[in-house]
Amino acid sequence: MMGHQFCRLNVYARRGAHKWRSKKRNPSLFDIRDEMVRAPHACPHVAEPRAPQIVFGCDPQEAFALASTRADEAVDKRGHKVRCDTPVVAVGVASWPDTVADIEADPEKAAAYKHWRTLNIGWLADKWGDALQCVVEHLDEPYPHVHWVVVPDLPKDGQLQIQSVHPGYEATAASKARGENKREQKRAYKAAMKALQDDYYEKVASHCGLTRLGPRRQRVTRKEKTEQQRQAKSLANARASLMADLEKAKALAKQIIDDRIAKTQLEAQARVNDVTMQMHHRIEALKHKARQRISEQQMVTTKLENELALKEEALRAALALLEEHGIGQHDRGPK
Repeated sequence: MMGHQFCRLNVYARRGAHKWRSKKRNPSLFDIRDEMVRAPHACPHVAEPRAPQIVFGCDPQEAFALASTRADEAVDKRGHKVRCDTPVVAVGVASWPDTVADIEADPEKAAAYKHWRTLNIGWLADKWGDALQCVVEHLDEPYPHVHWVVVPDLPKDGQLQIQSVHPGYEATAASKARGENKREQKRAYKAAMKALQDDYYEKVASHCGLTRLGPRRQRVTRKEKTEQQRQAKSLANARASLMADLEKAKALAKQIIDDRIAKTQLEAQARVNDVTMQMHHRIEALKHKARQRISEQQMVTTKLENELALKEEALRAALALLEEHGIGQHDRGPK
């Protein structure tokens, strides 16, 4: 596989604005939605349309419906309903340079494509968070590609801000807030979009052997382009090897930590068992001592009871003797 990255991000409104010096309009969010879901009237460029595969998030129909609903509820700074040609949703596309036929016929190319797709999903989720509604895959055109839909949040004041999901518009708004002129705002827009492409290259394309720019943009010869692609592939392989080594190092570190934790737990359990055994011996000793004291007390009690019984018997004998000599109880009492 040889090629360069292709990643684009555009914004759309409920009704497309007029093109420059033309009566024709730009596509609306509904036009993009129909093309994405492969509505029969919206994909004449596709010989055999196939339903898109949802690889992240919700159905694109739901994503565009959410964008439309929020646009209907949104207001501008004056509190008026926003214009129908105001951008309210951001939609992106990224393409892979191998053909669909190639990745379906070659397991190695299929694996490379799936790796690229996974990196795309991770990059998008990290970039847009909860605003990322869905990512869909198209495999019914010559080159496989993914589309994604990003819907800006609707704050409490109702002022939907497209710049919250589009770095170019965000940079333009910041430039305008600084009081800069149109040229400076345009320069800020381009710089932000270039930064987006650089970030995509760093997080996705460079890991897949893709170059940052195509030969026409760089004005290089075929030989130079081939060398760049060779270097890009070498860099991707080096990154993959580094990541594999990193994962091995992480696994080894985890194993060492787990072993140490297990050893510490065993030592702690041994100490607990030792203390428990000591406490058990002390308790048994206290029990034995208590039983001895109880036994001694019982012997003392038995002795006293025996002595008391003897005294009672002697007293009864004395009383009987007195009775025998005619001395009754009334004779023994005080006069």
